[in-house]
Amino acid sequence: MQILSSPHIFSNLVLSFTSLFIFSRYFRTQPFISKWLWGIFLFFIALVALTDLLVYAGVESLETIHDIVIAGEMTLGAFCLVSASWCLIMRYNAGTYFFGSTIGLGLLLMYCITWFGVEYVGLITKSFCILVTLLISCVGLASRQKSALWVIFSMMLLALSTKSGKLPIPMDPVDINHYMMVLSVICMGRAVRDQYKILF
Repeated sequence: MQILSSPHIFSNLVLSFTSLFIFSRYFRTQPFISKWLWGIFLFFIALVALTDLLVYAGVESLETIHDIVIAGEMTLGAFCLVSASWCLIMRYNAGTYFFGSTIGLGLLLMYCITWFGVEYVGLITKSFCILVTLLISCVGLASRQKSALWVIFSMMLLALSTKSGKLPIPMDPVDINHYMMVLSVICMGRAVRDQYKILF
């Protein structure tokens, strides 16, 4: 198939399928609010991959939607990642106010990026959210949580994926980015699986 012959399209397929599979496999047992937070984060990753796939396949009319979805992944998705990681590692039972605050702030930044065309704000926001999630994970690691270690691995891979163009790997940076995000999503699934396990 022509779709499978393109490495960019294939890596997008792998990323979108992995995100949806990991969510259905590991996140069903999470509390309702946490499940929604994880779902939004993983949904945006899958949606970015799918729209990217269609743009590579020649559907140029989706380029504007693709830009909006990327802005959502860097803002709303990133904020949901921080909140979901807090609930996971701190074993916090989130309420509707916590959920609404996360969604509201993420949507506000998403609106600012798309309306004013300041894409660099999304990159800053995503990097900041990765750093905050790493700090939360370090607190969990201090209390010997196995899930915190998986979250650290996930955030390291997610951070490396943003620098895929500078990695000495004989592969297109776009595909490196996708496969590192695949590994990051898998580590997230492992973190939820090992939520109540002690590291040592």
